[in-house]
Amino acid sequence: MNFKVRVAEVSWLTQEVVSVWVEAPDVTGKTKPGQFFGVKVNKRGDLLLRRPLSVADVRGDFLRFIFKVVGKGTVELSRTKPGDGWDVLGPLGKPAPIFKGRDVVVCGGGVGAAPLLFLTRVLKEKNRVNVILGAKTASELILVNDFRRLKVKVILATDDGSAGEKGFVTQPAMRAIKTLLKPVVFACGPRSMLKFLMENVDQVPVWGFLEERMGCGVGICYCCAVERREGGYLRLCKDGPVVFLNEVRL
Repeated sequence: MNFKVRVAEVSWLTQEVVSVWVEAPDVTGKTKPGQFFGVKVNKRGDLLLRRPLSVADVRGDFLRFIFKVVGKGTVELSRTKPGDGWDVLGPLGKPAPIFKGRDVVVCGGGVGAAPLLFLTRVLKEKNRVNVILGAKTASELILVNDFRRLKVKVILATDDGSAGEKGFVTQPAMRAIKTLLKPVVFACGPRSMLKFLMENVDQVPVWGFLEERMGCGVGICYCCAVERREGGYLRLCKDGPVVFLNEVRL
């Protein structure tokens, strides 16, 4: 579904991370955690491909996108202002699996915390959710208060110890996983973080948000394909971007 949305609010969460709320009443009820939208960069003729932005949150008639400014496309999108129109395609991708009655560990590294907010909002209704957020420094942690307002347990970790526990986010995440009975893990962040979690938990299912360059966004071009352990490929835009990590080669 390709349509126009109106930008309602823009704010910077860190020096590199932007939060954008858009008004999209026709699709908020159809959008599920884990899905994303392809956003057209209108003002640049040399930026033909849409930028895939995960849905960070849904409230009423509004969708929230949070992205890190890393290239020409996201630089242009970061210059958006309230009242601007965005051309979007979506919702795209396969929704994250939603469990009931489980202990859930949600682990976000850096801007990887963004898509986990909407997921946590949904999971907490019927599960016990522990949120672990990490970043290099306190100034790079995002959405801490947003998660706390969901009334879930939130643990922080920073590489330099400027907020929460000193060290990688995987340390408190592993401790939480080992103390829970049959937990389920959702993680989003650097691929090294996802790989560590997958390789160091025993018999615990880990679902990860993976990121790759996306061309078409609907599974035709295979630009975002990742190799499956048992052969073949998964297309992140169609079969993901949330995938069972034990199933793929990282």
